[in-house]
Amino acid sequence: MLRSLKKNVRRVLEKLGILTPYDPPNYRGLIFADLKRRWPHLHGKKVLEIGPKDGKDSARLASLDPESLTMIDIPSDYTLNVTSSTMTVREKLPRWFQDLPCQNKSYREGNILYLPPEELLHLGQFDLIWCTGVLYHNPEPLRFLKRLFLLLNSGGRLILETSLTRHPRLKSHNCVEILWPKSELCLRVGADDQRLIPSLLVPEAEQSLSIQSNVSHLPSRKAVLSWMEMCGFNNIEEISIPIPDQARMALTAIKGDFDGFSYSNRGPSPSPYTIGQSL
Repeated sequence: MLRSLKKNVRRVLEKLGILTPYDPPNYRGLIFADLKRRWPHLHGKKVLEIGPKDGKDSARLASLDPESLTMIDIPSDYTLNVTSSTMTVREKLPRWFQDLPCQNKSYREGNILYLPPEELLHLGQFDLIWCTGVLYHNPEPLRFLKRLFLLLNSGGRLILETSLTRHPRLKSHNCVEILWPKSELCLRVGADDQRLIPSLLVPEAEQSLSIQSNVSHLPSRKAVLSWMEMCGFNNIEEISIPIPDQARMALTAIKGDFDGFSYSNRGPSPSPYTIGQSL
């Protein structure tokens, strides 16, 4: 009931111009502005973008004139156009790819976490990895972050953005909210906004997209920062993005000389294992 009241109050404040709607501002643009402030250009730098989606971030990165721009996205035969509620055939090479102002560019389909070692070796290492809206779709976030760490050159920079748990009791703790099997359902909008209903492929007016079928968990802010430190990242800084209820976070981090924390089994012959470094 309280959440429903907050939503109604927010709608009134938005109409009065006191608050902005949930969608604007373009937080991805703000994250890029932060990168551009740190690195005004990318001359001589190799860039990897994971999950390019609509290609808008790809165009932004290409505008900084990198030495190379590699893009990798999850394989998919169809793309859901939420605005028009239609399914369109997805081209293996997106239409926007040819318009990118970058001579040395490449695009491929695949899951960066599950690429075999020989394909990872072929990818090489990068000076910048841009990864927005991907982490919380991955069932193995710590291992995923470690792979990004290994793909960076020493001193390389990671730009990471992710969705966070909205659970009021979990937001302030160092923990992860496990959504599955609720992720097969969807939150209902309205007075009974905690009721779960079947998730449809094309969203309808009475459904909220706050739970999606490809999101099995949502971390807290403290959990993401802990994972980054465990993997070996340093100089971790949050990028300010005005998202309501702190539902998302963005950060930048550097790969230093520290390879991350390790642990080992007990006994006379312990076998040290670096966190997240399995293939």
